[in-house]
Amino acid sequence: MLLSKDELNRRLKDIKLVVTDIDGTITNSMNVIGEATKDLVKKLHNKDIHFTFATQRIHSSILNYIKELEIKSPVISANGALIKDYKGQVFHKSVIFPKHVRKALDFADKYFVRVALCYNDEIVYTESNSVLRDYLYRLGTDYKLVESYDKYVDDVIEIIMMGNEKEVIKYIQKKMNYPFKFYLNAKYFRSSTRLGIYNLEIKRSRTNKRTGLKKLVKYLGIKKKQIVVIGDWYNDRELFEFGGVNVAPQNAVAELKNKAHFITEKTNEEDGVSEFLKLLYDCV
Repeated sequence: MLLSKDELNRRLKDIKLVVTDIDGTITNSMNVIGEATKDLVKKLHNKDIHFTFATQRIHSSILNYIKELEIKSPVISANGALIKDYKGQVFHKSVIFPKHVRKALDFADKYFVRVALCYNDEIVYTESNSVLRDYLYRLGTDYKLVESYDKYVDDVIEIIMMGNEKEVIKYIQKKMNYPFKFYLNAKYFRSSTRLGIYNLEIKRSRTNKRTGLKKLVKYLGIKKKQIVVIGDWYNDRELFEFGGVNVAPQNAVAELKNKAHFITEKTNEEDGVSEFLKLLYDCV
């Protein structure tokens, strides 16, 4: 629900942390952060307001943005599976048990499904799964070709599967969720860029941007009412359910706009985030 101008200004006076998604939110279609946003983030730092990311990307793929904005706070990556700062210190990591990784690999082998394994700073794949790299929409990611997955079942934070038979992917989803539901969360979705391609993403149970933010907030000693979250896509819904002030750029999906307290007039292509950051800067 949108807040009145007076109520929004009142709540912004308490803000100590801004958490934003990256793709489609703070960056444009050229993967560039607007100059106005860069300037305002640095000015907000001078007012003791922290700024950080909560993104689907893996940590290594966002280091350039961390440097650009001079972010010192820990960053939430891999949709909440990893919290790590610019110095490389890990504050939290949700690792999938090796036996569950092997189970997923067995299913992939049995049903001829492509599979890759995500770590802190890279995605590992084998030659027979190389097509998966071409189809994945993981900007800035480092990929590593290995002979087999035998030595790579430890420290996995996400398993990615891909196939062209929906029934097979959904069957594997069901088998990975049960009886492992307490340990795993397998999400199925159809590719938005490739027709006839179906994906399965497997993480530790209760791993998402909201759970990552809970851990970050506890570490920083910040209250819910002192937080702003900014996002544009469905995987940002957990952030909007956390509490604090919810901000959506004009290009955000309708579901997030309905949960937003403030919607920018500009899209991510027009540096819409800077519109909100200017409002925040003028209030604190």
